[in-house]
Amino acid sequence: MNRKWEAKLKQIEERASHYERKPLSSVYRPRLSKPEEPPSIWRLFHRQAQAFNFVKSCKEDVHVFALECKVGDGQRIYLVTTYAEFWFYYKSRKNLLHCYEVIPENAVCKLYFDLEFNKPANPGADGKKMVALLIEYVCKALQELYGVNCSAEDVLNLDSSTDEKFSRHLIFQLHDVAFKDNIHVGVYTRNRNFRLYKSSKIGKRVALEITEDNKFFPIQSKDVSDEYQYFLSSLVSNVRFSDTLRILTCDPSQNKQKGVGYFNSIGTSVETIEGFQCSPYPEVDHFVLSLVNKDGIKGGIRRWNYFFPEELLVYDICKYRWCENIGRAHKSNNIMILVDLKNEVWYQKCHDPVCKAENFKSDCFPLPAEVSLLFLFKEEEEFTTDEADETRSNETQNPHKPSPSRLSTGASADAVWDNGIDDAYFLEATEDAELAEAAENSLLSYNSEVDEIPDELIIEVLQE
Repeated sequence: MNRKWEAKLKQIEERASHYERKPLSSVYRPRLSKPEEPPSIWRLFHRQAQAFNFVKSCKEDVHVFALECKVGDGQRIYLVTTYAEFWFYYKSRKNLLHCYEVIPENAVCKLYFDLEFNKPANPGADGKKMVALLIEYVCKALQELYGVNCSAEDVLNLDSSTDEKFSRHLIFQLHDVAFKDNIHVGVYTRNRNFRLYKSSKIGKRVALEITEDNKFFPIQSKDVSDEYQYFLSSLVSNVRFSDTLRILTCDPSQNKQKGVGYFNSIGTSVETIEGFQCSPYPEVDHFVLSLVNKDGIKGGIRRWNYFFPEELLVYDICKYRWCENIGRAHKSNNIMILVDLKNEVWYQKCHDPVCKAENFKSDCFPLPAEVSLLFLFKEEEEFTTDEADETRSNETQNPHKPSPSRLSTGASADAVWDNGIDDAYFLEATEDAELAEAAENSLLSYNSEVDEIPDELIIEVLQE
């Protein structure tokens, strides 16, 4: 008996010693990676801007998803994680039932449509036939306007129709072709919340599923399940950069322009190239201009494209053709300057067929400190702090002047003032409930700046 007790006591002491060296965590740590790999990322934010700022600070390939978590008030929280990790928890459909992809504005994206009509108000409408006609028409237009060949076999067709409403999502899977951004697709200028494949709206039971008349089938892989392939195909902003990728534009303003212009000197724009004046990062634009304005040559930025998955800015350069691969300027082919915001480096590629065949890419060079994201974030935070101090000073000097919080009704003032939503955007959001921004009124009862997610929050947010 004493021996058994001594053995038991020794076992307890060993366990106690182990937990002293490696204490149990009091917070949830989602992890798909192996112990020797970097930890997984799974962060929740109650503001969309916070989520995107966090994405920009990450070296990993992470993305923003919106989660509906409370019936009736339209509130959403924002999750930042990788596609693979999100799918790991999402595929079982036990939790994460009402999810949306947040399509970043200014990011290259696929062509997509959100189609719906009220069935009782349109008793003679054949939705299935109308969708087939729309696909046929769009494919014809793509061929006529851009020389792009496609058919219904290149369109992922998702359905969430009910007895009351016909509802379809179409996502075009064009080979080596994408659109410059949401504006050129004709949807919206803000960050669009687009419901995910297999998700339903909160309070509804009908999820987006593949339609019976869908003709798109992803390439089969031994390493990736068909369901995961469909999920990746359904993501509008899941567009990767490649040298062969064509970026299509469809800006009504460019039809009114009489000539072609370009950036030809630092800080000076001469007309607008195809309606594109500057990227979301003007400091980076100026740095790129400094690279192509030297040795008596005044190069310019013909246009830019932004690839959200890689946090990559791709600049097409005009009037400057120096190529590091051949050690001189090309006679007719233009070059590209690529800025990797994640790794804070830039490098050069070009459109020359020989350089492309060699898969040429110049050495990587570090971005200057004043262009780094951390520096830009610091400037933004200082500006926000100064602005807040000025507001408080004005309120002190004018105690009878109504504050923004007293002027707003419904959604909190933070939602309007922090995100700069004007009346037109606000009207657009109220007209379409699916597009309503999350109400910014203390949804989370924890500090969003912490690195980990408490178990209580996970349970509260994700359980039905």
